[in-house]
Amino acid sequence: MSEDLIGAIQQILILGKGDQGRLEYLLDLLQKGRPLPESDQKYLQIMIPLYLGPKDSESYQKNTELAMEKLHDEVKELREKIQKIERKGFEKYVGRKAILFFVTVFVGWNALQLYIQPFMSDFIPNGIISYVFPLNLAANYVNYGPVVWFGFLVLLVSWPFIGSIHLARFIMSRKISS
Repeated sequence: MSEDLIGAIQQILILGKGDQGRLEYLLDLLQKGRPLPESDQKYLQIMIPLYLGPKDSESYQKNTELAMEKLHDEVKELREKIQKIERKGFEKYVGRKAILFFVTVFVGWNALQLYIQPFMSDFIPNGIISYVFPLNLAANYVNYGPVVWFGFLVLLVSWPFIGSIHLARFIMSRKISS
C-alpha cells in the first residue's frame, strides 16, 4: 500500500498538480516509513482520484464534484471551530470586564451614599434607606466605614491601568499580525 501511495504522489508531482510542497513532504514521510496525519490522508484521498482516476469526462466530473464537496465540508467544519473558539474568547473577555464594572458600580453606589441619599429620601422611608446601601450597612456594623471609600478609589484607579494594558496588547497584536 505504501509503495502504491508513493507512486501515486510521484505521479501527481510529475503532473504538476496539487500543493507541491505538501506532496513532497508527504512523499518524504512515506519514504521514511512514518505514518501520515489524518488531514493529509484525507487530502490524498481527494487528490489521487482527482488526478489519477479514469480519464473520461464523466468520471473526472464526478471526482471533481466529490473533491469539492469534501473540501466544502472541511471548510465548514473549520469555520465552526473558529467561531466556537472566537466566541469563547470573547465571552471570557466580556465576562470579566462586566463583573469588574458591576462591582465598581455597586461599591460606588455605596461610597456615594451621602450624595445619593438626599435625592432618595423623598421616595424611600428613613428606616429602609440604610438597606438600599448594603455595603455601607455591613461596613458600619463592623466599624470599617471608610473601607468602602477606599475600595471605590482603588477600583476607579484600576480602570485606567486595565485599559492601558488592553490597549498595549491590542497594539502589539496588530504589530505581530502585520
